[in-house]
Amino acid sequence: MTTVRRSGLNSTALALIPLAIAINIAIGQLVAVLKLPVYLDSIGTVLTGALLGPWVGLITGALSNIIWTLIGINPPAWWFAPVAAIIGLFAGFAGRAHLFQRPSPRWLSAVIGAVFLAALALFVLLFISQTTDADGFVVLPSAGDLIAQNPLVFLVAIAIGAAIGYFVLQNAGYAGLIGLVTGVVAAIVSAPIAAYVFGGITGAGTDALVAAFRASGANILASAFAQGTVSDPFDKMTSFMIVYLIIQSLPQRLLQRFPNARPAERSTVSGAVASR
Repeated sequence: MTTVRRSGLNSTALALIPLAIAINIAIGQLVAVLKLPVYLDSIGTVLTGALLGPWVGLITGALSNIIWTLIGINPPAWWFAPVAAIIGLFAGFAGRAHLFQRPSPRWLSAVIGAVFLAALALFVLLFISQTTDADGFVVLPSAGDLIAQNPLVFLVAIAIGAAIGYFVLQNAGYAGLIGLVTGVVAAIVSAPIAAYVFGGITGAGTDALVAAFRASGANILASAFAQGTVSDPFDKMTSFMIVYLIIQSLPQRLLQRFPNARPAERSTVSGAVASR
């Protein structure tokens, strides 16, 4: 008996790559213009990696940042191409392990939901509580102060997030978890680039967080890393969860066109057996 596995990228799969790059740039630029303390510029990369594999995800992530710079609207972006490539790589391995489709324990989905909504509440409060100093720079309150001043908000956010995770996003735990892990890795890789190439100021909404950590006495590298550990895990968890929802909404007939979303296809060739 001979087993044959067919693989490769069809036209539908290949068409996803430029679409993913466009999604990255469009959403990322909108977030940058709005000066939000996140990025959301890797949704297309995660989607491509999840459906087409780690190496395609890596290439899509890197190309997104390079093209973003070449078209002239985000000059710093190409410096972070290695970070985008790593995000695509992680998404690809997660997709290969079917973590965007494999059911997760409901308790894990509840934990991810609670963390997500609590982090979202923190970012919203940071955004609406920001002020400017005499020089026109954005000043953010500390996260600890916001939590101490609004304990009920965070308790409600945790409870609602856990309920959403447990009852609605019942199987999303793995996607959210790998998003958190990817965010931590992205923060570690991006911090030296942000600190030593740009002095912590890249023109993104996250600059306000860097400034806040600098004002607390941290050096530039520590401030860039602290900003990354605040923004990146939430940002990547959001991106991975969005991709999870996208994949869950796609019909199986379409998913079968993507290598990571279909089981190995096998054909069996049987030979005749002669006996005396």
